[in-house]
Amino acid sequence: MGAVYPISVSYQAYWKEKPHFIKNSANEPRWLMFAVEEGRFSYEIDGHAGEAEGGDIVVCPPNLPFRREMISPLSFHYFIFSYDKNDTEAERRTIDLLRRLYAFKYTASEQERLYNTYRQLHRLMRLQDEQSKTWLQHFANDIWLLFRIEAESLAQYDNLAEDKLMKEARAMIDHHAFRDIRLQDVAAFLHIHPVQLSRRFQHVFGMSPSRYLVSLRMEKAKNLLVQSEYTIDHIARLCGYENGFYFSRVFTAYSKMNPSQYRKKHSLASL
Repeated sequence: MGAVYPISVSYQAYWKEKPHFIKNSANEPRWLMFAVEEGRFSYEIDGHAGEAEGGDIVVCPPNLPFRREMISPLSFHYFIFSYDKNDTEAERRTIDLLRRLYAFKYTASEQERLYNTYRQLHRLMRLQDEQSKTWLQHFANDIWLLFRIEAESLAQYDNLAEDKLMKEARAMIDHHAFRDIRLQDVAAFLHIHPVQLSRRFQHVFGMSPSRYLVSLRMEKAKNLLVQSEYTIDHIARLCGYENGFYFSRVFTAYSKMNPSQYRKKHSLASL
């Protein structure tokens, strides 16, 4: 095959249900990529911390501190690779996109394609012939290109003025916040994938659409708790929740106290 790929894989391995990392930190001279099938781990790269699970891809550029810790047994593909030496400008841009838009973790919007690639990699690892090594390069680059194509698309929406679609998304959430709204439906209405909606919304407004929805509901709940004598169940329904039990869990996580405590602390009678 005469294909020219943007990355060249020098090492690839697969671990199934690995209970812990042999090394919890690294600072490698080449690129590292963790493509997760199952399980969960936490990571920190160049001061950016997060958690990754099945369907996530964590990428660490060369010569950056990379700390990781297992949360649950991890099944993942591990790649060491180099970038095209003749395209240093593209490599610098890729590092900037990884840091600025993704904090070094990419969640593939095309999950079916990603897991099909994983299945192909498993098959190739069993064959271990020269042709299979060539195809391994192909499928590793397929994972890489999933990220690069979406990153370049997302980079077009670098500010609010340009991303009119996210203005529309926020307006829809504002309008339907206190009803039965699903973010999957917002994404479908805008003809984009839910993962892309989440990324673009986060990039433009500094928070995920789900977090934005919760904040609208919780601020309304706070006002109702203080300014009315409605029951918790009734306030829950007014804020878009089916029952008071789930509403109370969300409120407690958001406000660091349950609704009754908040009402007691902030009600007019206590001032």
